[in-house]
Amino acid sequence: MMIHATEPTSVSRTVLAAKQVAKSYGGVYALRDADLTVASGEVHALLGENGAGKSTLVKILTGVHSPDHGKVLIDGEPVSFQSPLHAERLGVHAIHQHLALVRGLSIVDNFLLGRTEAGERARHFGFLSRREAAQVVEQAVASVGLRVDPFTKISQLSLPQAQLVQIARALTAEAKVLVLDEPTAALTPADRDNLFEKLDRLRGDGVGLVYISHRLDEITALCDRATILRDGRIVREMAKDELTVDAMIEAMLDRPVQQLYPPRVVNPTEVPVLQVEGLRVTGQPPVSFIVNGGEVVGLTGLVDAGMVPVAEALCGSRRAEAGAVSVDGSNALPRTALDGMRHGIALVPADRSEALIAGLSIAENLALTYSSRAQIASRTGRRLRWMSRRRTKANAVRAIDRFTVDPRRPELSAGSLSGGNQQKIVLAKAVSLSPRVLVLIEPTAGVDVGSRAQIYQLLREIASQGVAVLLVSSDMQEVCGLSDRVCVFRSGAIAKEIPGPTTEREIMGHATRPLAGAR
Repeated sequence: MMIHATEPTSVSRTVLAAKQVAKSYGGVYALRDADLTVASGEVHALLGENGAGKSTLVKILTGVHSPDHGKVLIDGEPVSFQSPLHAERLGVHAIHQHLALVRGLSIVDNFLLGRTEAGERARHFGFLSRREAAQVVEQAVASVGLRVDPFTKISQLSLPQAQLVQIARALTAEAKVLVLDEPTAALTPADRDNLFEKLDRLRGDGVGLVYISHRLDEITALCDRATILRDGRIVREMAKDELTVDAMIEAMLDRPVQQLYPPRVVNPTEVPVLQVEGLRVTGQPPVSFIVNGGEVVGLTGLVDAGMVPVAEALCGSRRAEAGAVSVDGSNALPRTALDGMRHGIALVPADRSEALIAGLSIAENLALTYSSRAQIASRTGRRLRWMSRRRTKANAVRAIDRFTVDPRRPELSAGSLSGGNQQKIVLAKAVSLSPRVLVLIEPTAGVDVGSRAQIYQLLREIASQGVAVLLVSSDMQEVCGLSDRVCVFRSGAIAKEIPGPTTEREIMGHATRPLAGAR
């Protein structure tokens, strides 16, 4: 991955500061007495495991939440944000990991939301002004690598495309401070390079940048300082020359991570568990591949290369136009997600909110999966048993222990958990179905390095039980580290199947090379 970083401009002033900021939820502190300063013309990394307090601090800095005590200052003056829109008007803009766009509105309308001057102009000049706005928006999204009609609704875009829209909107603002929370999680390497070039220009213009990422190579290349949080407290500030991957991991975890990726299976079984033959989804050519029991097969490529629709189709969450899917030799082309479960196929979706109900507890979310198992059992003639509250809690405790969910409290709402712990619950739900095939789409997007290591170990353990694991990820480092074989997608087709181990360079070569017979 190429990252174009320039030397920071001379630091002239502090543009954003948090002084002794604290926040608690239900009597439990998420953040305690945090101090943070961001200077003009610097990129300041905010690091920590999921649950360390980063998200809480970011929400306070961007007007989502108010602190219980402490204060936020802009250019040395105390401010009290009433809302994220108020924070934007005072010069603090954010690019969130989860989309902060209105899905039912067009790209243009999302750009105009909250932009008072643009909104008044649109009302005054009617459709003419809106067309003029569309020209500006079209140029803005093109500058981040997205070529699309500006009147397209956000709901019609893929997640990576919507993220590029969010980035473009923030970059067009006259910001004093730009807070970026996992901005590259869904981007291609080329899009990442493009974004970093723009961040360099903003830094040169004196904008203060707060950068949050679990991709530590980005931090070492891009950032001037880093503040480390652990258990809701700031534990260390690191200068540019201290920002090595090992040092950052040790500061975040208070221990070294010896091995991120577990060892591969030396001799996985040669018995196919999943066979995909001529599977075709709308707008893509048919694809065929197999996954053996005990094997982790990676599907990867550039964003929108077509691997996600294929994965969704073989799970039943998207309708296939043609083709065959078999599990353990039996026909298993699903028409619905429940149908996929019935055939032994479980899905961990890219958006964890699709698999969790934030307002329900951990135990209740897991119980919903047992309900799905009951529906499956009812169709196969098996006898059903009503699960008591005590048994529901006991099952949740076992899942929490096995998947190292923190805190170990099954009564907590899923929405109160960090992203990494939410992802562990989603994985626990899928594994509780006892699948023969486990499909994971972007399983560690926005997940900290400690939780990643735990999830990777769990996937290896699951595969060792004879399950066929299909890893669908645009994180090529992850695919290289975990996969026994890799299917590289380009334009909806499998451009190359590579036996593991492989390298990012080899994958990128096949992901960008024209397909055989293409003009």
